[in-house]
Amino acid sequence: MAASEPRQRRRNRLRRAPRLLWLAGWARWPRPLVGLLLVIVFLLAAVVWPPFVWVAAFVWGLWAAVVVLDAGLRRSQGVIAAIIAIIFGPLGVCLVMWSRRRAIRKVPDDGLSWPMGYAVVALLAGFVLSALMMGVVLRAGPRGVDVPRAAMGDRIMAGDRVLVVPKSMSSVGRGDLVAVDRFKGVDAALSSSGGIAGVGRIVGDAGEVIGAINGALYICKNLPDAAVGLQPGDECTTPSELMYLRTPTPDFGPIRIPPGTVWVMSDDRAGALIDSRVYGAVPESALLGRVVAILTPLSRLGIL
Repeated sequence: MAASEPRQRRRNRLRRAPRLLWLAGWARWPRPLVGLLLVIVFLLAAVVWPPFVWVAAFVWGLWAAVVVLDAGLRRSQGVIAAIIAIIFGPLGVCLVMWSRRRAIRKVPDDGLSWPMGYAVVALLAGFVLSALMMGVVLRAGPRGVDVPRAAMGDRIMAGDRVLVVPKSMSSVGRGDLVAVDRFKGVDAALSSSGGIAGVGRIVGDAGEVIGAINGALYICKNLPDAAVGLQPGDECTTPSELMYLRTPTPDFGPIRIPPGTVWVMSDDRAGALIDSRVYGAVPESALLGRVVAILTPLSRLGIL
């Protein structure tokens, strides 16, 4: 009975403690898991709307601050724990606080006045460092891209925000939907500027001869004679496009695709010309990655 009285007194002091002590309580296991979950959720949300990365960074820094406040309750500065929390965020907080989950916490006689300054420093350091790291992750990983113009029928429309997986994570090839970044000549060809060049489908590779006749796309190894049409010696094939084609392909070509480029075309071939027929073959460096889903508007949310 006597042993439980000091413990009860400590609990009563915690209940009477100011809000700063309540905030320090969020470092206690398993509450850091909440911070880890929030960072993950806001980071995923930043793919759709980039400003969410600042919210994720604030949560990251906040949990670094509460580790410092919690250290004040244990009458220590918690420098090592704070550094781990700043670098690894809520995940680091989870590991640190799980290892200290049975440690005794005491309310200092002077409250938490001295750890407050350290907590602010930890919050700012965690915020800045995490914002930089998450910015790199968002640029290098899958990200949302606004489509300023499109001629893909009802598959992708102008104003859609699509999820693009970069080439470093998923290779692209014939038949894949890709986001095309701006490259030399795009602005003049489209009579506009801003945003990406558009979204299209890779239909031809470097070195191939591409064109269309009688509404069908053809790909040849050798350059056909336009005066006599396609001949067996041209080694031409007509790819099947039934799975994605919205309208027949108006006649064009033949065109030899330059080295280091690909030929990108829209699925609505008879609609607005927003593909390689207007801005030419696309340098491989201008391919942002494969388009895998529509993120917004929510009415069109789905996998492509």
